[in-house]
Amino acid sequence: MSLKALSTLLGLGCILFLTGCWDRVEINDRGFVVGVAVDYKEAGEKNLFTGTFQMMVPGGLKQSNTQNNSAPHAQQAYFNISTSENSMPAIAARMAAKTSRTPYFEHLKVIIVSSEVAKSKAAFPSMLDYFLRNSEMRRGVQVLIAEGKASDILDIQPNNETTPIDYISSIAKNNKKTNYMLPQSRIGDVHENLIKRESYVIQKVKKENKDLSLNGSALFDGATNQLVGFLNGEETQGLNFITKEVKGGIVEANIGDEIIGFKVERARRKFIVKQTSQDHFKFTIKLVAEGVLDKSLTNGDPTDSKTLESLQKKLEETLIKNTNKVIAKLQKTYKKDALGLGSYLFENHYKMWKPISENWDNGSNLFSQTEVEVQAQVIIRRVGNIFEVSRER
Repeated sequence: MSLKALSTLLGLGCILFLTGCWDRVEINDRGFVVGVAVDYKEAGEKNLFTGTFQMMVPGGLKQSNTQNNSAPHAQQAYFNISTSENSMPAIAARMAAKTSRTPYFEHLKVIIVSSEVAKSKAAFPSMLDYFLRNSEMRRGVQVLIAEGKASDILDIQPNNETTPIDYISSIAKNNKKTNYMLPQSRIGDVHENLIKRESYVIQKVKKENKDLSLNGSALFDGATNQLVGFLNGEETQGLNFITKEVKGGIVEANIGDEIIGFKVERARRKFIVKQTSQDHFKFTIKLVAEGVLDKSLTNGDPTDSKTLESLQKKLEETLIKNTNKVIAKLQKTYKKDALGLGSYLFENHYKMWKPISENWDNGSNLFSQTEVEVQAQVIIRRVGNIFEVSRER
């Protein structure tokens, strides 16, 4: 082989190794989207959805680490930009024409959907479909349902975080400290719910004056994937115990004129089902919660066995009351099984489940007719009564 031919082959071979960066985009040319809010159009607009993107400003982020953002000429670490179109792909394309940096979703943390969009037929799964198909997306992105306008949530002014999205994302992870809210609703988990056709719940967010609250949850119909309503904090607490999602938090009970707090450290749940007729079932839900008293008693000695039993009984009554609240609301008001009773039948008693699967929380709605009894056991492991210690001294 001649030297010229060999040189040509080597040159062509080198080209193969030089194509690895053909789609490279400089970091300064990327528009890092960290949050997305989706609302319906404003009155008078002809397009369907309004998308609001929260995008990072790298220069402002650097300044926020070295000086106060309220200082003169300080550059903000983020900005919000909105546009309206008839689909999420069209919104993303329109955004590229409104900002100097192309929207880039690999660092997206939170998607917030307004309750109006979530209530509409096919709107919620259609909107999420864009993010599920996007190759830049991660399955860990959080999904929240806003009670009201979603874009208002992105306008919150965080007190201890650089951006509103960091603030929202941090609150959404606090379910180990409170059981009045759900665990994080990740887009991967929501995708599974969209496919299963079982009713489900998603984290809810609400703007309260200048603050945010994630107490409560948003309930979806598994057959249509439409929002059907909201559960409050106490109802969500009961739901968390039934679905084994309690990771901590406080259960409160009234003892005379005093409110005691019980800090949950461990929680268990067991289902027992009995089929009393072809279309009638009785579920017994057994709950066990272990933990410590979160405050000292001013009246009574919790180290006394009778007092301790009385405290545990009061806490058990509170737990049963809150779980019965959510059961009644799901059975009588919404008639949707977000408790997981249908899933339990499918996984553990398939012969019972198969004949009634089409009529569980649809059709004749056997779920709403099912008898559910809750039994609770509270075990106080430690009391930590400082008043008793002070008397001994």
